[in-house]
Formats: sequence, structure tokens, C-alpha cells
Amino acid sequence: MKKLTSLLLSIFLVFALATGVQAQQASHVVNETISISINGEQVQFNEQQPYVEKGTTLVPARAIFETLDYNVSWDQENQIVVAEKYGVQLALQIGNSNAYANGVEVPLTVAPKVVKGTTYVPLRFISEAIGFTVDWHGPTSAVSLTKVPSKGYIWKVEKDGNVAYVAGSIHVGDAKMYPLRDEIEQAFDSSDHLVVEINVLQLPDEQIEQELTAIASYSDGTTLKDHVSAETYALVQRFLTDIGADPTAFDPFKAWNVQQAVENIMASANGYQAGSGVDQYFLNRALLADKPILELESYTLQYKAFDSYSEEFQEELLAATLNAIYGINQDSVEVEESEANVVDLANLWISGNDENLELLTATLEKEAPEMYENLIVKRHVGMMEKIEGYLSSEKKETYFVVVGYLHLLGKDGLITQLKEKGYTVTRI
Repeated sequence: MKKLTSLLLSIFLVFALATGVQAQQASHVVNETISISINGEQVQFNEQQPYVEKGTTLVPARAIFETLDYNVSWDQENQIVVAEKYGVQLALQIGNSNAYANGVEVPLTVAPKVVKGTTYVPLRFISEAIGFTVDWHGPTSAVSLTKVPSKGYIWKVEKDGNVAYVAGSIHVGDAKMYPLRDEIEQAFDSSDHLVVEINVLQLPDEQIEQELTAIASYSDGTTLKDHVSAETYALVQRFLTDIGADPTAFDPFKAWNVQQAVENIMASANGYQAGSGVDQYFLNRALLADKPILELESYTLQYKAFDSYSEEFQEELLAATLNAIYGINQDSVEVEESEANVVDLANLWISGNDENLELLTATLEKEAPEMYENLIVKRHVGMMEKIEGYLSSEKKETYFVVVGYLHLLGKDGLITQLKEKGYTVTRI
């Protein structure tokens, strides 16, 4: 492999607050009525109305969050308002000029404040954090928030009265990925079972945990330092030091496992959390609806898939990931200077563009054939066997199958194979 882009380095994500301050009681007289609409519907604020300060529109926190169907809580001691939905958490503190979206600090033009007993927060932070477009119409003092639901990837597969909706996922996400299209939600609602790669709501028991640790760790008395170059190991130590960890913390673990840990840490630093991933979203919905949850794979199977990488490829992945973080190019691995990363993976899912997904899958096969073989070709054997089993059941039930979206298209994709086998397959 001659080249690894930062997009390919993050590819496995598809597969597999502040200290307290005193409350500020602000006095403000609203001189004009500002109307705010969300996707064409006007928000009702009752007595406490939005107002503009230093060019920033401030709105009553509880009213705007509840209109958006976020759960709102108030930390009286620290004067913090927290809103949560889709596994995403937004936090704002009275008097603090920084807010937090999934733990990522975001500077504000105007700090939140209390006006006549009501907490006011900047509208633009909220809208941008959850992916709304904001338009201001000066002559009528009107603010409109608009958002098109994510398109995503989903197909309806049918045979003899059995139905399987096969949907693509990215295993981390943020609020910009939601809401989903009505067609996706309706497909889930009409299904008798949810099927995921792994039901992460059920943590592995002690025996499986030990087995996974054994797979991901060196067991011959060696450590990471013995399996990677001195340059790569130095970057590992630099990374751990930079995040405030023990520089030897990754020593027991194999290079592929360390690379995934680094990618997860960086994704989290950018506000992308596993709790906001598409599969996690549907797991939570299934739990609330008491819908049965089935698995295509297991923790052990997925760990073994990653562990099947050659040591040379593990080193390439880890070195390229760290080089990308620190802006370093080495002769052994060329890292393209690109914005392509977890953000691009999420945006591809939001767009639901089949052509671009096919291109990405082909790029993965070309640039990282070892990854393609182990994470797609080999795993699809077991996935196909189970999906075909659902479609051959005598119960005539409907299954909602969620897999990483890179499993879907391309010459070895699940949807491609289902079409080739003669199933009725319809893009939704």
C-alpha cells in the first residue's frame, strides 16, 4: 500500500464542562418582536421573548430546546443548562463565553445569562451544533431555522413475504446526522426485529472480556515498542503525553488496537461519539419499543477480523494515523493532506450518495486491500448467511438490519450480492 488518506484511517468507525460561575441577572427591555421558526413552524415563547445583543440572537433555553424535543436539565449549583438527544449533549453555563457540544469547547459571541428569571442562550450555537441552517430577515426581524433530514442508506429486500430492510450506519455521530428521513423511521417501526452487527447494549461478560483483551494484547512477553519502528513508538508516546496519559499506557496492546484507540480519541475530540451513532440510535429505540434485538456477529469475531492484519499493515495504519495528526510525512507512508476524516464519513452518510459510496469502497479495495479483504470480503460470508436466513423464514416477519455503510455497495457489497442472488431489492 503506497498511500493512506486520513479518510481510510478513520474507516473502522463505519465498520465496526466548565467550573461554576455566579449567575448573571441581566436586565433587558425587548424593543422589538423577533419571530423564530423551525422548518416553517413558529416557536411560541410566551412572556419571555428572544432579543438581540451585540448582533447575537438570544432565546429562552427551555423553550427552544423543548421545541426541538431535547431533554433539558438545570444544574443550579454550577448554573449550567444541559440538553440531550440522539446521544448528543449540549451544555451552556451562565456567564461562560464557551459552550460545549459533546464535550468539545465552542466559543460564543455572547455568554448565556439570566433575564428576569429565565435562562437565555445564543441561538446560533444551538442551531449550528445540531446542523440547522440559520437565516435572518432584517425587515421583519424573523429568524428561520431549516434542516433537511439525513438521507442515509437503506434498501428494502423481499422474498416470499419476508422483508429485510438493510440500512447503513456509521458507528459514531453527532446531532447533525439527525433527524432521519421519515421513510427510515417508518421502516424501523414496521419491523418485527432489529438486527445489528453487535448489540453493544449488552456488555461482554468477564470471560469474553478476557478473551478480547488477549486478542488485542501481546502475549509473548513483548510490547508495542518491539513491534513498531522507533519513530512510530515515539509518536505514540508523544500522543499519550499530549492527552495527559502515561506515555507507556499503550505498551501492552497490538498496533491495530492502538490505532483504533487513537482514532476514537480524535473522533471524540471533534464531538463524534459512539452514543450518537446510527446503530446506537436504533438500539435505543428498540429498547424503548421492546423490539427484539438480533446480532449478525460477535465482539470476538470483530476483534479477530482486525487482529488478522499483518504486522506490517498494523504498523502502516498506526504510523499514518499519528503522522496525519502531527502533520508529518514519511517515505514509507504518504499521507495526503486532506480534510477527509470522520467528518467526511458522517457527511457521506448524511448525503446518502450511492455513487460516492461506491467510489469510497473501490478506493478502500485499491489503497488498502488487506483491510478490504478482512473487514468486507471475509465478514460478508457470515452476514449474508444470516440475512438470507431471515428472508427464508417461515414466520414471514420483517427485519431491520443495520450495518456499517461500507458493507453495502461495491462488487462484494451485501446489497450487490442480494441483487445477484435474485432477491427483490428496492432503494428507499
